[in-house]
Amino acid sequence: MFFAVSSLRLQLARIVPGTFGRACESTLAASETAASSSGPRLVTYPYFIHRTRFQSLPVYTNLKNNKQIRLTTVRRIEGNLEALRADMSKALGDSSIQIVKASRQLVIKGDRAGEVRAWLTQSGF
Repeated sequence: MFFAVSSLRLQLARIVPGTFGRACESTLAASETAASSSGPRLVTYPYFIHRTRFQSLPVYTNLKNNKQIRLTTVRRIEGNLEALRADMSKALGDSSIQIVKASRQLVIKGDRAGEVRAWLTQSGF
């Protein structure tokens, strides 16, 4: 199984250069950087959030306790979880963000999926 996965990665790396082992970088949209005339600027974060295979952001809403407790989960995180939590809590104005280190996820109290997706899109992910 390991050989099949590693050979698949090599084949994908040949087809799409720069997909594996890429730095955690993001490009902001040109409308966000209207002040700079050089077009989109490259921003380097200590974390990266991979999109799903259908190119959507991995932000999900979970319902617990007979739909009384709503949690927002951010998955597929690579890099520094603490830095992502600090940036996200600053952007959302909320300090109730927990890190699940075993699965490399962030869990936010409440249904904040729309706000999280908007912030991730604005940040260039």
